Amino acid sequence: MVDLFDRLKRDVTEHTISYGMLNGIMKDIKAETADTVEETSNDVMAIADSVVAINELEFPNFRLLKSGTYIDELLSDHQGGGGLYTGTVNIVVGESGVGKSTVMLDVLANLKTENPDANILYVSSEMTRNDIYFYKEKTPIIGDIPTLLMMDYIKTGNMDQVLEQVAFSGDYDVVLLDSFQDMVVKFKDILGWKATYAETWLTNVMIDAADKMGIAVLAIQHLTKGGTYVGSTYLKHATTAMLEFRFDSEGARYLEFSKNRRGGSNINKPLYYTLENGKICYDKNRFESTQTVKQMETTELERKREAEETFNKVFLGIGVEKQKLEDSVVAEEPEFEIVNSPTQD
Repeated sequence: MVDLFDRLKRDVTEHTISYGMLNGIMKDIKAETADTVEETSNDVMAIADSVVAINELEFPNFRLLKSGTYIDELLSDHQGGGGLYTGTVNIVVGESGVGKSTVMLDVLANLKTENPDANILYVSSEMTRNDIYFYKEKTPIIGDIPTLLMMDYIKTGNMDQVLEQVAFSGDYDVVLLDSFQDMVVKFKDILGWKATYAETWLTNVMIDAADKMGIAVLAIQHLTKGGTYVGSTYLKHATTAMLEFRFDSEGARYLEFSKNRRGGSNINKPLYYTLENGKICYDKNRFESTQTVKQMETTELERKREAEETFNKVFLGIGVEKQKLEDSVVAEEPEFEIVNSPTQD
């Protein structure tokens, strides 16, 4: 206290400070912060108590929802036939015009057809009511999907509350957000949030929806014109899967997972697709033939590796053994000490 008083007298020249006044202020600060220190200590103890064995953790009721289309094979590999697990956050990225929204809406529509009891929601951040009408005319299968248009709440100033309390409240099994980046921009421009805060907030809301309520979240995200992923590493690493939509060198469209914690065996396996008569058609034959060729290449490489190992053991091994024998012979040869004979006077 004395040292602090001396520093204040030296550095603060425009005010008169007495030792008694300083001492009284410090006592008041100590009294005011005592409860805060105690609360912080209690919070730390609560965190320590939350460390439990995996078997004692509480989990949501996971469901495996199948769309009845070939994309199920890539969505997961824990059970035969694949499918979309609830309680997951899946980021869908791709170039503009590649068909991200069209494919994912097709998945939603088929999930609803195959699972009539599942509650499914499409959240559009960009389209107006007129836009969604013409989108439905192009792909009629999406006509019965419950839809939340965030453009209806531009003027109300409560877009964040609508998103959290309606879309991610726990009333839905599957929620498709289109798009993540556009919601971040709207939070920034309309609500005045900083971009980093908006992205972190939305990421945490989606993760909580999956972890605590068992919702399967599908969030569409953009790529830059150069094909670079838009978003923080937190979004990329904290979520369950990353599904990428691409054009190949000939302009054909395909999708593949670059990350999937529910389908690790299906990473980097391209599935080509086309839009025919308002429906998505997956090229199953091309996918399976490609995987067959890759498996044959892998088998051939393994065969060559085994042949090289056999060759080395048989032929190079002879040379090694011969060298060892020669080394042992040299090591066993007696050493002779040359002694000079005495000279005679």
